[in-house]
Amino acid sequence: MKRLLVSAGAALALASCFTGIESTPRITAGEVRRQAAATPTPEMRFLADIGPEAPAQWQPGKRFHVADKRVSMLFGRTDGAADGLEGTDLLYAGMEQMPSLTGEGAADVLLTTFRGDTLRYRVDASPAQLRERERLEIPFTIERAPVERADSLMRGHIYYISTPLWRRTDGRSRTGLRHVPVRVVRVQPGSDAVYPAAVVFVPTDSPTDTAMVMMGLGGPRSPRTFASLFAFGNPRDSYPHITDAVWHNIVHSRVEARMNRDECRLALGAPERTEQIPTRAGIVERWSYGEGIYLIFEDGLLSSFRL
Repeated sequence: MKRLLVSAGAALALASCFTGIESTPRITAGEVRRQAAATPTPEMRFLADIGPEAPAQWQPGKRFHVADKRVSMLFGRTDGAADGLEGTDLLYAGMEQMPSLTGEGAADVLLTTFRGDTLRYRVDASPAQLRERERLEIPFTIERAPVERADSLMRGHIYYISTPLWRRTDGRSRTGLRHVPVRVVRVQPGSDAVYPAAVVFVPTDSPTDTAMVMMGLGGPRSPRTFASLFAFGNPRDSYPHITDAVWHNIVHSRVEARMNRDECRLALGAPERTEQIPTRAGIVERWSYGEGIYLIFEDGLLSSFRL
């Protein structure tokens, strides 16, 4: 990552005064998120009820998208029936009780391929025990129903994207912008059970520039939920005092000296950790983002940083 150091002399002088850091108060990004979760926003409520079905709700024909060719490892040797399944769907066909070495029973989850072959995924629990679980993950696959539900709600709508972590449609990383309006083209199966949805979109001012972001489903415990990726309204409307020049920095995830805390948070997101640090000149505030990235604030304004 490109490194940039501003006010190097001030930063070095400050570093010499970083004593007693272990005893200074720390506020983690997780604590900030927990405080925000106390008052759910419309973005947090949107899609919050979409997630994997409990096994007791599974019906024959339920579809699982194969996201990884390693799915063949789940089924042992099946004379090639489990090969070449990446990008296709498996259909749930039921569960069968099977004997186990422990005597407690096991279950075979039966799945049908597009070729009509039946595959067996062995689980060390009886069918009755599986139906009592809140969820059952079949590795290397993604449940189709939650993704299709998200697609039906998001397709064609315009949101303001909050993250610059965009991808090309082939999965490669690319540079993105923050807080710009984008129109959702579709929501398709993502990479794995952690990120089961890939939101494909185009910026409204560049309709041929197709990109995507990976999104979790399944409520606020999921990583990278809709609320962490998108906003319904233009964030700039809440900050009318921000100048065009500073907002241009924010959109491009850049900071410069004398930006305030709100402006820096909009540009880089919430820090992993904040510290109040005593120096000869008084108390300064340090925001840490990991990978050596930090911001230093004096009297509420950015005085030095490293990106």
